[in-house]
Amino acid sequence: MSLKTKISAAEAWKLLPRLLFALVSSLTLVMVLGGLSGCGESVSKKAATFGSMDVTGAPWGQSFSLPDLDGKTITNQSFPGKVTAVFFGFLYCPDACPTHLTKMQDLKKRLGPDADRLQVVFITVDPERDKPEPLKKFLASFDPSFLGLRGSREQTDAISKDFRVYAKKVETSASKKDPMAYTIDHTTFTYVYDPKGALRLVVPHDLAMDTLEADVRTLLKQAQ
Repeated sequence: MSLKTKISAAEAWKLLPRLLFALVSSLTLVMVLGGLSGCGESVSKKAATFGSMDVTGAPWGQSFSLPDLDGKTITNQSFPGKVTAVFFGFLYCPDACPTHLTKMQDLKKRLGPDADRLQVVFITVDPERDKPEPLKKFLASFDPSFLGLRGSREQTDAISKDFRVYAKKVETSASKKDPMAYTIDHTTFTYVYDPKGALRLVVPHDLAMDTLEADVRTLLKQAQ
């Protein structure tokens, strides 16, 4: 190996958390798909209808119940007639969360007259830092209709486990001085419920917007 391609032990150690996160993300995807093993032939046939992963009938993520930022309990049945897009993230997320919310903002514009039939839900995985008012302002900066949910640590851990969501605190150089200056590695799937409140799709973070729009329109059309 040439000197140009050698990686020092220190550099390798710095890369380790990212490599582990990539591995866990891959394993999460396997678990998401593996959870469908008991759904049989019906799921595989329906999969051709969508560009996203069709998880109709999956034994996980079938419901959620958490307080919103005003303390009102919100569930997957709170938005009849609407497609609900659920994402797990945190206020201080530097990239994945703003990117997701920007995509949801764009998706609502694409839906035109049907924009009000899409409800975006953002569940914080960092309830210790994500206080209601700052999180409200953050979400409203993308769209006033975007709804934040914030449970206790116990509730957050329970729903993350049910949805196969990976979320782990990662120390930063700043957190050595300020314990609250950590970041969080987390999975970036979007979980989509149909207008009847049933979990139907898991959307990869990099899915093309045209495909996502088509999937949401299909769910809306099925409800008519």
